[in-house]
Amino acid sequence: MKVILLQNIKGFGQIGDIKNVSDGYARNFLFPRKLVRIADENSTKEVDRLKALRQAQGLREKEQANAAVERLNGMVIEFKKKASPTGTLFSSVSKADMSKEASRVSGFKIEPDMIDLGEHGEHIKHIGEHQITIVLGHNLKVNLIISIKSN
Repeated sequence: MKVILLQNIKGFGQIGDIKNVSDGYARNFLFPRKLVRIADENSTKEVDRLKALRQAQGLREKEQANAAVERLNGMVIEFKKKASPTGTLFSSVSKADMSKEASRVSGFKIEPDMIDLGEHGEHIKHIGEHQITIVLGHNLKVNLIISIKSN
């Protein structure tokens, strides 16, 4: 079954793309969530409109990402956590904690999967200053300092 995507679906396609999917997937998943519409010969105008919408949305996202880079560049975000005398945290600082705090401070929506912790993996377990990178899309990256202090 050929369908037109009405929303961006991560790992599948973008708004306005025409995809060939199985009937069951379309009926049971895509149609109930209003993610697609059946592609027919009359829907080419709809595809053009959706592609124009996708371009406008891309420009808007790029402007927002540039503004976020300016606001976040070199910013220090502080956390206070309980730690052992050796500096190991009792509860680590996760990507979700960092994204929530960075979103609050900057005013931009930052998802946990945008954060790259490098050698730390998924969370930071020691007090001190740690440099992280936030990948904002459109080949834009910004470096932040996460400062963790003992309570």
